Amino acid sequence: MKNTFLHIPGFRQWTYLLVLIITFSSCRKFVTVENPPNILTSDKVFTNDKSATSAMLSVYISMMNDQYGSSGSFVCFSMSALAGMSANEITWTQNNTTAPTFQQFSDHGLTPDNRYVGSFWSDGYKYIYRVNAIIEGLKTATGMTDSVKTQLAGEARFMRAFCYFYLVNLFGDVPLVLDTKYQENMLLPRTPATAVWEQIINDLKDARSLLTDKYPTGERLRPNRYTAAALLARAYLYNNRWLEAENEASFIINSGMYGASLPALEQVFKKESPEAIWQLQPVIANANTTEGGQFLTTPNTRPNYELTPQLLNAFETGDNRKTAWIGFSSADNPSWAYAAKYKAGSGALTEYYIVFRLTEQYLIRAEARAHQAGKVTAAQADLNVVRSRAGLDPTIAADQAALLLAVEKERQSEFFAEWGHRWLDLKRTHRAEAVLKPLSPPDTWKPGSVLYPVPDMEIKANPRLTQNDAYLN
Repeated sequence: MKNTFLHIPGFRQWTYLLVLIITFSSCRKFVTVENPPNILTSDKVFTNDKSATSAMLSVYISMMNDQYGSSGSFVCFSMSALAGMSANEITWTQNNTTAPTFQQFSDHGLTPDNRYVGSFWSDGYKYIYRVNAIIEGLKTATGMTDSVKTQLAGEARFMRAFCYFYLVNLFGDVPLVLDTKYQENMLLPRTPATAVWEQIINDLKDARSLLTDKYPTGERLRPNRYTAAALLARAYLYNNRWLEAENEASFIINSGMYGASLPALEQVFKKESPEAIWQLQPVIANANTTEGGQFLTTPNTRPNYELTPQLLNAFETGDNRKTAWIGFSSADNPSWAYAAKYKAGSGALTEYYIVFRLTEQYLIRAEARAHQAGKVTAAQADLNVVRSRAGLDPTIAADQAALLLAVEKERQSEFFAEWGHRWLDLKRTHRAEAVLKPLSPPDTWKPGSVLYPVPDMEIKANPRLTQNDAYLN
């Protein structure tokens, strides 16, 4: 058997075998095909630690590689750019064949045939299918050490929760696929979002108990216990479980694992970032993150992905994030602004994708505390940690309503052009229509526009799927 190898610097400089657990011609149909000669079959994957670990790493590698397809990817750059357009953070400036498809995100006029929406759905289920295969394979694995088996079980459950987190937030009710029985899964109806959230939280609780505090490698490229806790804190926040969100955030903050204070703004998106809880490593030779390659521009050239005036005007006077994380390509065109959190495009690898970072945990805890009686002062303290790093004075918000708006504004300034935070924040706080409808063209915002459409190709393949209300006509 001829094997395909991929060198991955950063994962202890090991050479791992790129493994696909189960291959299939279409994610939405979950159809298995004959295994090509350079792909290991599942009965061989779980016979030793190295090949089983390679199976899990192949999921992360695919997430990075998929960014370079014609339809984008489920995560990373596509989530930052396209959900950023939905949140009125970013606009596409080029007049080409891509413009109408991108404009649908900015205008909130998405159609079910939008290929980028299709990728969010299909890629999400592709990764879910692979981690389901890993979870199943580990249950009957032989020849593996217990510690590696436990680590991989935790990683797989975390990744399943991670994928469902974005699917349920983007689409609402989605099919809940928990195994590899493709003949049954290809005809699953949409599961109520409440049940999907329950599965996300249960998977994260399992991952938190299975994973250890220590990262499996010298870098933060594979999840540890705090990674699971970071997403769990977010999941609790999104479900209004304030005390549990506070406790998970405190677990991370108080661990000392990520420093006693927030690092300088210039260090946040470096590959050695002290506040990084989980990162993903770019896998294309001589390239850093896609954000660095796509968001940045040359002097006197209009950015392809331009930051909106509404975002620029949201920054307080003296906010150092505006100077550290935003670039302006022309002094004569002050609106030519672009996200510059990542500053490296091609060349030596100096930046990794930051998926979870410590700052979010302070803001999760601030919001969770603001919702609880008697915790206004504690909420202010957490908010001020973030404001201090940005060079701002302590917050003047002194009651619950003011604090919640202050946290929302702080999250806007902190997480712009990053993983769709602003879009998801406005949705979960039920403020999307009030904030975004006035910025949309007439008649494009409809009740239900906070959800993306279920891709039409998925509905054609599965007659039990239904469309979201805003896209029925």
